[in-house]
Amino acid sequence: MTGSPLRRLGDMAPFDLDDLRSRGFGGFIEIHQLGRPEPAELPSTSGVYVIARTESGAPAFLESSRGGWWKKKDPSVPLDRLAREWVDGAQTLYIGKAKSLRQRVGELLCFADGEPARHWGGRLLWQAEQCEDLLLGWRGESDYAGVETDLIDEFFEEFGRLPFANLRRGDRRGPDARV
Repeated sequence: MTGSPLRRLGDMAPFDLDDLRSRGFGGFIEIHQLGRPEPAELPSTSGVYVIARTESGAPAFLESSRGGWWKKKDPSVPLDRLAREWVDGAQTLYIGKAKSLRQRVGELLCFADGEPARHWGGRLLWQAEQCEDLLLGWRGESDYAGVETDLIDEFFEEFGRLPFANLRRGDRRGPDARV
């Protein structure tokens, strides 16, 4: 494992960009700058990834999601739900896991671009104004399911709720589970 998923260094704010870097995350590339359909910037190894932003305060939300419809379902949610899901003071908006970072993040990006892609998780991201400027960071990790769960659990302990676009807690499925 590269870096500790659970311990921060110094006086960094929990789950801000400096904290994430201290945990071994790299990249932090704006969504619109990543290659499509599968971003060559990412390794094809397993790992965890985060979506973060640098601005403070809640963004403006769109009435309709820019995300793709999946299985004939509209990814849009009511504006009041988006406001309720927002986590004040948190730069990290979403924590995900991947058997192949390149493939899974590619699905996320296709979904973000309005295509019907298999990445329903994180769909709240694409209803925020300027979502194309959000940052993607990643870290290679063989125990990607366990580390994702640990990070989400720690986020919950710090903020009393899940990251904005994580709609459920992680699980401890093994590395051969389909993600």
